[in-house]
Amino acid sequence: MDIFSYTGKGQRKINEDFYANVKFDESTSLHIVADGMGGYSYGDVAARTAIEAIVKHLYSKYHEQDAEKIIQESLEIANEQILQKQITLQAKLGTTIAGVFIREHTGYAFWLGDVQIYHFRNHVLIFISESHSLVNEMRKSKVLMNKDIERFSSIVTKSLSGNGLTRIPIAKLELSCNDTISICSDGFYRENDVDKFICLSDQKRMESLENNFQIAKDNYTAIFIGITK
Repeated sequence: MDIFSYTGKGQRKINEDFYANVKFDESTSLHIVADGMGGYSYGDVAARTAIEAIVKHLYSKYHEQDAEKIIQESLEIANEQILQKQITLQAKLGTTIAGVFIREHTGYAFWLGDVQIYHFRNHVLIFISESHSLVNEMRKSKVLMNKDIERFSSIVTKSLSGNGLTRIPIAKLELSCNDTISICSDGFYRENDVDKFICLSDQKRMESLENNFQIAKDNYTAIFIGITK
């Protein structure tokens, strides 16, 4: 497994994105990106809190057979911890999040909000997560107009923000050698063609990020996971 990860603050004052790649054993790993919600306070705290809670719970349970159950549990725990942070800090905070829990040749993709997950095979996109956003909801209802896209583009309909969680969407991805999985915050995929980026070497990826994302409007984070066996 080859992993490339990068995060930056762009033109924002601080980076409210957070990510992690954690190897549990030789065949099990977790790859996850959280994008702290800028409309609230302490977005960086929310993102870090969520990922640390999810990593901790999955590490304690990753050997259990029901992967979807332990993923659901981990996000519920993360959501509860964010609620406790709200009480302590006397402020609203939340984060969108997406991750892939890999076990052997299966990936369990889960997400809330607009951090996106991509699965490529032979450089062809075969899966992309559907963002929980107001724009997507309006598109489904056929009430979306072109002028609404920019106006509502940053509004998400699901997140980890201390509210009650419904069932987390989880997609089961069958992985093959030479597949690539990417997890990207909206600050990354709104300014970069992910399908082109996966074809670059790590050096070219780094050069592109360093040259082009210094002027990025938003925080940006991306993880690229190359399946090698």
